[in-house]
Amino acid sequence: MMTRLLICLTILQAGFLNAQEISLVPQPTRVDPQKGVFTLDGNTRIICTRQCQAEASWLKSHLTHVTGLDLALSTGKRARRNAIQLTIDPSLDMKTDEGYTLTVKASRVDIRATGKAGIFYGIQTLRQLLPVDTSARTAARADWAVPCVEITDQPSYPWRAMMLDVSRYFFDKDYVKRYLDIMASHKLNVLHLHLVDDPGWRVAISKYPKLTEVGAFRGKGEKRYGGYYTKDDIREFVAYAAKLHIDIVPEIELPAHIQSALVAYPWLGCTGQALEVPTTQYISKEILCAGRESTYQFLEDVMAEVVELFPFKYIHIGGDEAKYDRWKACEHCQAKFKAEGMSELHELQGTMTRRIEKFLSSKDRCMIGWDEITSMGLSPDAAVMTWHRPETAVKAAQAGNKVVMALTGHAYFDTPESKLPGEPPAATWLPPITLKKAYEWEPAPAVLKGQARKNILGAHGCMWTDRFMHNPILQDVPALNEERSYDYVEYLSLPRMAALAEVTWTPQDQRGWLDFEQRMKQQYNRYSQTGYNFRVPLPKVSKPVKADQGYRITAECLVDRARICYTTDGTYPNSYSRVYEKPILVNDPQKFQAITVVNERHVSLAFSFPKDKP
Repeated sequence: MMTRLLICLTILQAGFLNAQEISLVPQPTRVDPQKGVFTLDGNTRIICTRQCQAEASWLKSHLTHVTGLDLALSTGKRARRNAIQLTIDPSLDMKTDEGYTLTVKASRVDIRATGKAGIFYGIQTLRQLLPVDTSARTAARADWAVPCVEITDQPSYPWRAMMLDVSRYFFDKDYVKRYLDIMASHKLNVLHLHLVDDPGWRVAISKYPKLTEVGAFRGKGEKRYGGYYTKDDIREFVAYAAKLHIDIVPEIELPAHIQSALVAYPWLGCTGQALEVPTTQYISKEILCAGRESTYQFLEDVMAEVVELFPFKYIHIGGDEAKYDRWKACEHCQAKFKAEGMSELHELQGTMTRRIEKFLSSKDRCMIGWDEITSMGLSPDAAVMTWHRPETAVKAAQAGNKVVMALTGHAYFDTPESKLPGEPPAATWLPPITLKKAYEWEPAPAVLKGQARKNILGAHGCMWTDRFMHNPILQDVPALNEERSYDYVEYLSLPRMAALAEVTWTPQDQRGWLDFEQRMKQQYNRYSQTGYNFRVPLPKVSKPVKADQGYRITAECLVDRARICYTTDGTYPNSYSRVYEKPILVNDPQKFQAITVVNERHVSLAFSFPKDKP
C-alpha cells in the first residue's frame, strides 16, 4: 500500500511540475513538456566538453551556492545517469552561437550549443526550471526537481541591451557587477555605460588625470559628490561581464554633454573660461571647440585609452543635443567653418564625428552614436542608436548602417510605470511606460525587408539617472542612501527588463501579453529570492458586476506565493488588511482598494477604481 502511495505521489509531482513550473522568461523558441522529473542531489555530476569549462564552473558555483550541494565537475565521456552534460556541438542547426538545446530526462540533463554563449543561456533556462528557492541568496533545503522537457531556443536579435547612466549618479564597480548579474539572468548581452556627461567624468585617462581628479566630482563641502572607475576597476568588471557573455559599450560624449571635461581642462572649450561641474540636470550650452586641433588630439588620446580598456567592437560617441551657441561666437570654429565652405553649423559636428569614426576604425572599432549623428555623413560601418523616431532608424538601416532601437516610448525605463500616488519619483518629460507598453513592440519596423531588416541589431533599455540629481531623498546623505538609490534603479528596471528581454529574444509571432503576464508570476518570486528590488504588480481587478446585494468584485494576484489585501471603506490597505480569497460583495466600489503583498519589503501600490467610473 505504501509503495503504491509513493508511486502515486511521484506521478502527481511530475504532473504538477510539468503543468506549473515550465514558466520561462524570455519564452524559448520551442518548448515541449515531457513526463517525469530530474532530481538534483549530492551525487549529481556536471560533465562538460573542454571548450565550455568556464560555463560549467559557473553552473557548479551557482548550484553549490543555492543548494549547498558540492557537485562534482569533470570533462570527458558522457554519463548515463544523474548528470548535467554541457556539450559544444558544431553540427547543431543554429543561426547563432547563442542558440542551444536543453533536454531534461528523468536520468539526466543535456545542454548542447554551437558556442559557449549558447551553453550559458541554456544554463540560464535550466535555472528557471529549478524550484524558485534556487534563486535564494543562501543555501536552502528543497526538493531540487526539474520538469522533463525538450527545448530548442535561440535569440531573435543579436543586441539585447541595457544602458546604465553612471555619470549623473556614480555606481561603484560592485553594483555594476550586480546589474550585470540581473542582465545575465534575462539573457541580455550588452551593457552600455554612459561614462561621460556634464555632471561627471567616470573613466580614468592616464594622459589627462584631471578628468577624474576634477571632472568626476561636483558640489562643495559636505555636498561634494562623485567617483570614478580606475583602469583596474574597468578591467575587473569587463572580465566579469565576459564570463556572463555580456559586452560593455563605453560612451564618451562629444561634442556636447561633456562639461565635466571642460571643467578639468578649460582649453577644450571655445571660451577657455573656468566652469563648474553641474549639480543639477540641464542641457548645457558648453561644447568642445571644433576649431582647434588640440580638441581632436584630446579626443583621439582619450579614445586610444578607452579602446585598450573595452574590447567590444563598438564605442559610443554620444552626439546628441548639441547646442551651437559657442561655435557661433568662436573665432576658431568660425575660421574652420569658412575655410571648409560649410553652410550649417551641424557640419562642424559632422567633421568631428567623421574624424573620430576614422580614428576608431584605425583601432578596429566601430562608432555608434545617438540618432542625431545620421545627419553627419556617416560611413556604412557606423552604427546608430535611435531614440527619437522609428523613421530615422528606417533611413539608416536602408542606407546600410546597423541600428539599435532605444525608443523613448518603450525603452526609457527611468520613466515611471504609472502616475499612481506613491510611485517613486522618476522622469516626467515622458508619459509613463507600463510593463505592457515595454512589452508590446517590435524593434524592427515592419516596413523594413531583407538586409535592411537585418541591419536592426536589436533593442536597448535606458536607465538614465537624472532624478538622482533632482531628488534630495536619493542623495542628501550619500553614505546612508546609497542602498536606497540602488533599490531605486532596480525598481525602475524590473520587471520592464524582462519585457525587453522577451522582445529581443522571442519571435514576435510567439509573444503574447497575457501569456507573458502569467509567466511573470513566478519571475517576481525569483527576483524576491535573489534579493533584487522590483515593482510589484497591482492586483488585476475586474469591473464590478451588479448583484442583488451590491457589487461583485473579482481579483487576480499576479505574483505566485503572494496575497491580495484589501479594504472596502476607502482606507489605504496594508499587509494586515483582509486577505482576498474569493469574489467579494461591496456596497460602494469607489471605496474598494487592494494591494499585492509579496513580503514586508515588496508590496504593490494600491488598486482603486477611477472616481465615478467603477
